[in-house]
Amino acid sequence: MKIKTTLLKIVTLIIDAFVAFFAFTLTMDLISSIRDHSIFGLQISTIISLYLAVLVILGISFCFFKIFRLIDTHKFFTTTALKLVKTIRYLFITGTVVLMGILPFVYYTADQADAPGIIIIALGIIFIPLVIAAFISVMEKILINSIQFKQENELTI
Repeated sequence: MKIKTTLLKIVTLIIDAFVAFFAFTLTMDLISSIRDHSIFGLQISTIISLYLAVLVILGISFCFFKIFRLIDTHKFFTTTALKLVKTIRYLFITGTVVLMGILPFVYYTADQADAPGIIIIALGIIFIPLVIAAFISVMEKILINSIQFKQENELTI
């Protein structure tokens, strides 16, 4: 069981490294825009939205590491894990709401470039966390049923 969670931890760390690199790149772009005096309101709201999305992703990773620890100690089918799964679901929903903040900038960019397809692509990317939250909701129901089944089995012994 330990090997499986080690692989999941490595994948989560790789995703975290990518997110950290994205935040670093975003910071460098922000510094460059401020130095060149080429920043405007839509960029600021987009940058704030993206920084909040980075924080949400890191929060999700933190909850994942707690779940991995529960799996390693064979305590996954508990109410603690259920609370973590609910937290992850709420964080994914929050991620969708936070990413809505990039839509004004995407609309402005699509209008300037005369490319309305960019809006559809951005909406697709924005709603990915919502789809993941729906999947996690289904997994949450399965976990609830598993916890109840485990409790019933413990009572019959």
